[in-house]
Amino acid sequence: MKILRISTRLYPDIGGPAKQAFLLSKFCSKNKIKCINITSKPFKSSTNKITKINSNFEIHYLPFIAPGVNSGPFRLILFFFKFFIYGLLKALVINFKNKIDLIHCHSPPPTGFISYLLSKIFKVPYIYTIHGLDYPNTYILNLDMNYITRNANKSFSVSRRIIEFIKNKFGIENISWFPNLIDTSEYFHYKSKDEKEILIKDLNLDNLLNKDDFIIVYIGHMLFLQKVKGMIDFLEAFSKFLSRIKDISEKNKIKLLYIGDGDFSPILIKKIKEYNLNQNIFFLGKRNDIKKILAISDLLGLTSYIEGFPNVILEAMASKVPCIASDVGEIKHIIKDNGFIVNAGDIYSIGKNIENFYFLSEDKRKHLMENVYKHVRYSSDINLQGKRLINIYYHLIKINSHKTN
Repeated sequence: MKILRISTRLYPDIGGPAKQAFLLSKFCSKNKIKCINITSKPFKSSTNKITKINSNFEIHYLPFIAPGVNSGPFRLILFFFKFFIYGLLKALVINFKNKIDLIHCHSPPPTGFISYLLSKIFKVPYIYTIHGLDYPNTYILNLDMNYITRNANKSFSVSRRIIEFIKNKFGIENISWFPNLIDTSEYFHYKSKDEKEILIKDLNLDNLLNKDDFIIVYIGHMLFLQKVKGMIDFLEAFSKFLSRIKDISEKNKIKLLYIGDGDFSPILIKKIKEYNLNQNIFFLGKRNDIKKILAISDLLGLTSYIEGFPNVILEAMASKVPCIASDVGEIKHIIKDNGFIVNAGDIYSIGKNIENFYFLSEDKRKHLMENVYKHVRYSSDINLQGKRLINIYYHLIKINSHKTN
């Protein structure tokens, strides 16, 4: 089987869709399915050449990068047409060398428009996964829903709220929920204080942290003001929680790490300085060692005002790290009873839940950590749930072969 996957971004580029597209291709390639990916370059310095991850997984980069989410409408529309033309031509060349059996495209546009046209030319089925509703304008949104989503052989969304919106506004029934997945085998948590100390040194954070610290981490792209507002809410709640710890030596062992960058990061940095808690709160910026940072963490915060299906929640849970998160997007469905759900903006509840977790007995904390891991492994591990997607691929190809014969 040969799958053509089209996405505007692909890991190591940023964003949930980029990670998911890469993860799915990697998983399929290990199951003897050839996955050929078309995407933008992740960085300006990236090569335009074909990159082979393994014998069944190759990436064809288009000669430009995807614009940021805060780019103006002209740049977004220009990218739409550039990606459409270059992507279409690239796909035609790929199909000439490798007869494609199925196309799987991931939002945002114009991946669906390319796939719709190619499905007619190649006479193959296509799947469309909608990760969010970030469209340059309502005209493209309407086209994407009424033509691409409606006519796809199978449409998915990672968010049940998005599905509800699409069904109610556009009357489209051919769409179902398929969650973001994770390879839990790639994540871990420290097993001893000595191991934690080694990890802290490997991270070059031994000047800020030590093995006896209680570490809270907040990871996010600071590309939207609403996301940074949620980070500031967590900061305020953490400060109030900290003020209730009277023992100075105990207080100095409680740390909050902010990780990420983006256009709105200066707002957060300024706010952190205002609290003057230099022993407790650290802004680390962008990091490429998130797995190790999660491995030393005790708790993850994600109290944003907007989210879809945040991968960082899955990553934390796979690292046995419980989460305090706001009830937006799919978060409540991801965490269920294995963490702490608060309303966006509810600073009191955020602080109270930090306190509740901090004062859990060691046995209860370990019990919650194990439950967090078991839940994410059962519900979201790609080695279990990914087989469902492969079965869908085979099913659609089989139906298409009967139609064309």
